[in-house]
Amino acid sequence: MIEIGLLGSMRIRRNGEDVTPSAPKLRQVLALLVLNANSLVSVDQLCEELWEDHPPLSALTTLQTYIYQLRRRLLLATGQNGAPFGSRPPHGCPAILTRVGGYELRLDDKESVDAYRFDQLTEQGMAQLRTGAGEEAARTLKAALSLWKGGALVDVSTGRRLSAWSTQLEERRKSVQEQRFSLELELGRHHALLDELSEAFRAHPTHEAFAGQLMRALHRCGRRPDALNTFRTLRTHLVEELGLEPSAQLQRLHQEVLADRGHLRGAAPAKTETAPGGRRLVPGPAQLPADVGDFVGRERELGQLETFLGADRPSTGMRVVEVHGPPGVGKSAFAVRAAHRLRPRFPDGQLFIDLSAVGEGSQQLADVLSACLTACGIQREKQPAGLDELSRLFRTWTADRRVLVVVDDALTASQIRAVLPGGSGCAVIATNRYRVHSLSIGRKIVLPALSHEESLKLYDRVAGERSRQEDPAAVQELMGLCEGLPLAIRAVAGRLTARPGWSAARLALRLRGNPRMLLELPAGTQSLVTTVAASHRHLPARSRELLHLLLQRERPRWRLDEVVARLRPGIGDAETLLEYLVDVHLVQEHLTPDAELLYSVPRLTRQALILLLRGTPAGDVPNPRTAGAGVAGGAGVTLVKADIRR
Repeated sequence: MIEIGLLGSMRIRRNGEDVTPSAPKLRQVLALLVLNANSLVSVDQLCEELWEDHPPLSALTTLQTYIYQLRRRLLLATGQNGAPFGSRPPHGCPAILTRVGGYELRLDDKESVDAYRFDQLTEQGMAQLRTGAGEEAARTLKAALSLWKGGALVDVSTGRRLSAWSTQLEERRKSVQEQRFSLELELGRHHALLDELSEAFRAHPTHEAFAGQLMRALHRCGRRPDALNTFRTLRTHLVEELGLEPSAQLQRLHQEVLADRGHLRGAAPAKTETAPGGRRLVPGPAQLPADVGDFVGRERELGQLETFLGADRPSTGMRVVEVHGPPGVGKSAFAVRAAHRLRPRFPDGQLFIDLSAVGEGSQQLADVLSACLTACGIQREKQPAGLDELSRLFRTWTADRRVLVVVDDALTASQIRAVLPGGSGCAVIATNRYRVHSLSIGRKIVLPALSHEESLKLYDRVAGERSRQEDPAAVQELMGLCEGLPLAIRAVAGRLTARPGWSAARLALRLRGNPRMLLELPAGTQSLVTTVAASHRHLPARSRELLHLLLQRERPRWRLDEVVARLRPGIGDAETLLEYLVDVHLVQEHLTPDAELLYSVPRLTRQALILLLRGTPAGDVPNPRTAGAGVAGGAGVTLVKADIRR
């Protein structure tokens, strides 16, 4: 029997004995395997997690050593009990299995992992809540939260993937805390909650839900001055850290506390439903990520989207808006901002479906849709198997509801179709790297780069106006280098924020001397080179070959006849291939005064592609051991004298 704890300090017990590895890299590998239990974790994913963009030449051998040490330490070797190495271990016995291209931690009982037990108890508690069993739901959610012994993966070194997992787990924990506190307050247990609410607010001083719940609890306990002080503390943190005022809901609650109204039940309760028999049901899922506080511009595009999706007009058809644009232009942030503005019009729920893991091949679309149905209150054991059946069930659940669905980072029209709701009162916002011509319904919005004024405004919000005032010429140069891409602007401004001793002039000098630095500067979990790599990775071989041809330095812009003359015979119709590259926003079209079309690769996209073709590791870029071979074999075009400075 094995027990695995990740919600706090890592704890591994095998048959009652502590077998937790102490070596940082072993803990890192084990955590990634555990969080993907019963699924393949590729060698590239493990190498990226361990060494990020710079794996050593011996990475594969070192990784094999780590797997061997974990098997030995945790008694997980596949050759146990006399079975030959590589054979399938006995049923019920945990094991690290060697798979084609990676490894899999097999756990027949995933409840041995506290993170999975937390998810299971949370789903159970939410199901109880939907049936009106508030007392039972509160107890179950409290049991789920009791599994936490500290921060997620608190003593595990984390790379990109584990950092994302840790953030996701912590956000889930806050969501469950918020729901449980709300239940306990409805049950009149404000005295018993005060300590927990105070601790939660101290840990998250800009979390408005915790602040509001603490204010209500304090007011009900007769501590009105403390409730008002909680609001002042929240406002101070919001203004100083984010430049935001408290929401309208919190300000209304503040006014009610000032007026000493004794009926406080919470700030602007959401719409509820009543099932047959009079049972009270809670609102639908509310999964939208937090709105981007420093969002800039896009008012015209937001207006178009809101007019189409939010207008009250007779309609029997599904309303879908697809958001397109080049890598780094801010499609996801735009979709989230639009969804928050539309939220009041969709009272039955808002779903956020991130398909990036599906595009990478690390998750199945059916699993993503199953998670959505679980959030809608349909327990997993009652869900059918297979994507088509799950899609039909999702359409059934949404048929008579008003639900907003945000689909982020879709690759194909079929992915979007699989998660379309069934009711005409629903709406969909889908971000897509590709113009999906085969999805005939809906509208398309293409996001352009930010204007110069908008770029400066975004820079000021992230880095502060002081930086621009001290180095106005340098900031102007930085904005020119960023070409209006929000991802690049956030990366540059974020670097200056993280380096208070740096000036904009110093960073501009660094970028002039090392152009690839701008491509690799992270903004959150992405950089320009990783987001370009994600688009490049999914190109068909013929389109990739043509794109590599367009990168040659002697032709910054190409006429169609020049492309045809250079293209390898038999590759296909050049114009069709060029149009596809335009559709995926890796190539731009330019119309001359003579109505002739010219084609070019945008400068930053071009520089990022050249880095990829040189085999430079960057985030999700293929492993450097295979990148060079993949380019040479797949393209048939040799890039000579490709200059990243152009």
